[in-house]
Amino acid sequence: MATQCKLYRDSPQLIPPNSWTLLTFEKAIRNDRHMYRAPALIIPQFGGDFIWSRNIRWETLTTPEGDLRPRQFMARFVRDPLRDSDDTGAEDQINTPGRDWATNTWVFWGEAGVPVGIQVWHDHHEPAAVGHAQFVATTWDY
Repeated sequence: MATQCKLYRDSPQLIPPNSWTLLTFEKAIRNDRHMYRAPALIIPQFGGDFIWSRNIRWETLTTPEGDLRPRQFMARFVRDPLRDSDDTGAEDQINTPGRDWATNTWVFWGEAGVPVGIQVWHDHHEPAAVGHAQFVATTWDY
């Protein structure tokens, strides 16, 4: 049987520089089998094949005049981020002018009861905001 959990945030979350930070979500749009654990995690009740997707929008950066160095932005899915973290499905990109969108999907085997979250990182010289994010897990339970 397939189950799905869709999490949503639409207010800014400040992310400090040079530190992997767990994204949090404001609401669950869909929460089959009560997989959502506020404010950040999806915990499947059964092991199985999972399709995890994320959509992240970084807000526009303010850079000092003449500062042309590239900024790096990363995102990753993380199993058990609060205890023994194991990252997978990572993405790396350079920030471009204006808002940046990144959408990724990752397919993997997941364990029952092991929470999964999304962590983000950047190397801007001050905190940067994630203005919008979605996190979706679709599972096939055996």
